[in-house]
Order: sequence, then C-alpha cells, then structure tokens
Amino acid sequence: MRIHQLDEQLASKIAAGEVIERPASVVKELIENAIDAKSERIAIDIEDGGKRKILVRDDGEGMSVEDLSLCVLRHATSKLSRESDLLRIHTLGFRGEALASIAAVTRLTITTRADDSDHGYRLGLSRTAEEAATTAPAPVPAPRGRGTTIEASDLFFNLPPRLAFLGSARSELFHINRVVQHAALATPNISWEMSHNGRLTLEAPAVPELRDRLAQVYGAQLAERLIEVRAVSRVEAAEISIFGYITPPDFHRGNRRDQLFLINGRPVADRGLSFVLSRAYEGLLRRGTYPLAVLRLDLAPDAVDVNIHPRKEEVRFSAPKRVHDALSASLQQALASPEAIGSIFTSEARETSQEYASTSSSPPAAHADAGFLDRPRLGLEFAGQGTHGERSSVGHRPLDAEQPPLNVRDRHRRVIGQFQRTYILVETMDHLEIIDQHIAHERILFEALHRQWAEGEIPRQTLLVPARVELPFESAEILQQHTSELSKLGVEIDAFGGGTFLVRAFPAALAESQARLGFQELFEQLVDVLHQGASSRDAILHRLLSELSCHAAIKAGDRLPLLEQEKLIEQWSTCEHRTHCPHGRPIVFRLSRDDLDRRFQRK
Repeated sequence: MRIHQLDEQLASKIAAGEVIERPASVVKELIENAIDAKSERIAIDIEDGGKRKILVRDDGEGMSVEDLSLCVLRHATSKLSRESDLLRIHTLGFRGEALASIAAVTRLTITTRADDSDHGYRLGLSRTAEEAATTAPAPVPAPRGRGTTIEASDLFFNLPPRLAFLGSARSELFHINRVVQHAALATPNISWEMSHNGRLTLEAPAVPELRDRLAQVYGAQLAERLIEVRAVSRVEAAEISIFGYITPPDFHRGNRRDQLFLINGRPVADRGLSFVLSRAYEGLLRRGTYPLAVLRLDLAPDAVDVNIHPRKEEVRFSAPKRVHDALSASLQQALASPEAIGSIFTSEARETSQEYASTSSSPPAAHADAGFLDRPRLGLEFAGQGTHGERSSVGHRPLDAEQPPLNVRDRHRRVIGQFQRTYILVETMDHLEIIDQHIAHERILFEALHRQWAEGEIPRQTLLVPARVELPFESAEILQQHTSELSKLGVEIDAFGGGTFLVRAFPAALAESQARLGFQELFEQLVDVLHQGASSRDAILHRLLSELSCHAAIKAGDRLPLLEQEKLIEQWSTCEHRTHCPHGRPIVFRLSRDDLDRRFQRK
C-alpha cells in the first residue's frame, strides 16, 4: 500500500481520539476552559454518564462573535501567539484543540456572551463523516447572560467503534466525578455544582481556604485533622512554593485515589511525586495503606513542561530531583510537627487501651506495675496462660467463666500457644500447624455470613446510635447506587447529604467488633469493591462478604487467651474451605515431624 495523505475529516477524528477518550475527557476540557475564563461559578449537567449529554455553564468572560466562529477550528487559541509562549504557560488550556476535538465527535452547541457585548450568540455543529472540520457555520443571536454554555451531546455518534468501547453510565460517571472533584479541590475560590440525570450530586460553594474545600469534599471531621504542608524552596535560582494538606499517620486509605498533586494549579499524575509522598510515610503506615494528600507546587512556568501529554495529564520538570527533594523536605517537616507526633501517640495509646480491654480483666495499672520486661519476650503464650474470664474476640462476647475449655484434643489437635500475637501453633498427630489467626477468623466469618445469606437473610443488629461515615462525593455517588444491595447483606445506611451517611444496622455477627473498629475504613473499601464491579451477582456478593469478614476479623497483633485460641481453631476446623481465606491467602502452614528431624539432622 502506497503512502498517502489523510483527508482533513479523518485526520480530525484521529486527533480528537488523542484528546477525547471518554465523557470525562470532554468534561475536563470544558471546565478547564471555564476556569481559564475567570469564572466564579461553574455548573455541570450530565445525562447517562455523559454519553447522552454533557452541559457546562459558567459566568466567565465569554466570547465575542468573532472568537465564537474560530474556537471550533483546530489550533485556534487565544493563549499562544509564538513558540516562546510555550515556555510561559499560565493557563490550563493552550493548544486550541479541545473544542475542535469535541466538535469532531459530538453534536456541539455553544452559547456565549462577552462582557462588552449587548447580546449573546449561538453556534451549533453536528459533523457527519463527510463534513470537513476546516469551517464552521455562522453564529446566530441568542439570549445569554455573561459567560458561556456548552452542550456536547451523543458522544461518538459518528464513530460507532469508539462508542462501543465506553463503559456503563455508572462507570463513566465515576471518571467524571474524579475530574470534577480534582478541579474543585484545585479552585476553592470557584463555586461548583453538578447533577446527573436531574439529581444534584455535588454542591460546593466558593470558600476562602483549601481546608474549607477539603471539608466540603471529605467531611469536616477529616478536614479538622489534616496537617498543613507549607514551604518555599529554590530550584535552579527560582522559587518553588509548596502548600497543601496531608493526613496524620493514624489515618489512611486503602488506595492512592485520594492523592492529588497540582502543578501551577494543574491536576497531574506524577509517579515521582507519588513516590516521594509514600517514602515520607515509611514506618508510619502499614503496608498497603496510603495517606490522603492534596499538594500544590507552584514554580516558574519555564521550569515545567506541560506539553508532553495529549490530555495534559503529565508534566516534566527541568530539575526533577530538586523538586522531589523540596517536596520531601516539606513533608518531613510537616510529619515532625506537634500535630503529627500527637496523632501517633494518641493512636498508640488507643491501641494499648484496646489491648488491655480485650485481653485482661485486670486494670491497666496492674500491667504497668508488672513492667514491660515481665511480659513474654518471645511473643509466645503457652498453654496454661490466660483465664476463662477474659474477653472473647472470636465470639464477640465475654466467655462464661464456668464454661470448660473446648476439647480440641479430641480432634487430634492441641493448641500450643500464640506466636507474636499473629500465629497460633497447633500440634497434630504428625504435624506442627502454624495458623494465621486473622485469616482463619476471616474464613469463619465469611462462611457464617454466606450460610446466613443462603438461608434467606443475614440477621442484623440495629445500632443504638447510628454511626456517621463521611465520603468524598464520587464515592458517595457509588454507595448511593448500591444501598439496596447492601441492605440484603444486613447493612442499612441512610444518605444524610453532602457525602455523609448514617449506618443504622449491621450484620449481627459482626456489629460489636466493627463498632469498636469504626466504619469509615470499611465503607471506603466497600466503595472500591462496588466501583470495580464483577462479572456476576455472585461475584459481587463474594467480594462484599469478603470485605465485611476481613474488617471484622481479629487482627494480627491481637492478644488471644488460650481459650479463645482453642475456640478459633475449633471453629476453623469445621469450615468447608480451610486452606485459604476468601481473598485467596493461605491460612495454614504445616511442618511434618520428618521435616523437623531433617532440619535438626536427626535423619
């Protein structure tokens, strides 16, 4: 096949594909234009996850009739005049591709009025595959106050293969929510409003401070605990200003979704900055957990290249190491502040208090008098230690002091003790079993819940005082859509507005232990499961029950008296699937007598 030049229409479709990937891409480009237009209020109306309609209204500067005619043509922009301007970009948009790309794959209508114009104008485009992208129809007069309204309907109507690759309305809405949330966090001085299929999903009035906007998005309780990061450094004789907020070490998320980096006000994905943030929390967070962070870095425009990604989602620094070092120093300083250190001590004190409450009927003072060195140094509790009156973590209720120990020995198993408050050592006829107490308990709870669900209904316990859970609005939207499914699992919640939910009932077998742990982290994990979805209803059920069981199960580090260890092993030995937890992790490791004899060269 010989090389030939593509026609203008096909070339514009290819170019549009680089900029417009999904409905969220359209929303991103339109709200960036609205921000650049110095808008004070931006409203977004979505239908069918953005596939049917995306409408963005602002009260910004608006466009003249001449600019309106040009704005839908490729490489038409008011933000660049010469090549050197690429080194001094102060706006979110600059290439002049956004509206042209949107016009190539949607039915586009723009209504605008400039500040100095007597009336507004409207321009409509609906290009078929045969129409060129080099011209636009003449605008017509239309009523409009100051600002711009852009409606993009029927995304990819003229590119059926691209349309087929879009996700469900729920999935596409999730991506739109993320884009709008990031924009709202980047611009606390702008009022934001968003609705989906006529239902208001976000309302964030303008506020003077970033912390106030964080309270709107994540809840006031979290915002009050945030640690401020503020520093000024120098990179290649130029200043770099760092400002934002991070969570204290005793607060964490199960993923990096709530980490936002803003470079000169532009939300970006940067692995280097993300790595610096993770390294700052080394030793403060357990593996697999992450801090929440919103961090803004402002530096000279010529020190950062924003023209390296088709959708402007990545940047390149002229001196990346110096930027990373400056961020690292500011994070270390913030995490050494009295607020951060206080949260660590508070967390440790809380864990110690819970440990005493769950492992002994004696007051904490008795432990203090005994002294740390008097406790078992190897972390191993031998048979005979512990009393029958100690609180049960396995059964979620105090054990009867007169109740005799469960006869695990009758099943050819003898519990030896607990190692490092994580593993239970069990002797059988010819093996030593090392059992992970958390994973074994998770399997017990999972099978119990699954059995109750299969029998028709999971018994639930109404909470005397409803628990309050605050979620960012994108997560709240997902949870709102699945309340009926959660209710079938014994979890009853009510939307309280502004991303706040009240937990009114919970599965009875888990309610007491989960109430002690709190519900915030659990619901964040449930949202992740619901967002990721599954191929079938049974798969979703499995994953939800797995999360409920995992969060309610005893944890590594929980001290168990011998009676509880025996009860745990007794219940685990009756499970249908004893080798792995619902997530697929192994529960037990076995060493035979022959293995040990070979290790000690007895054979």
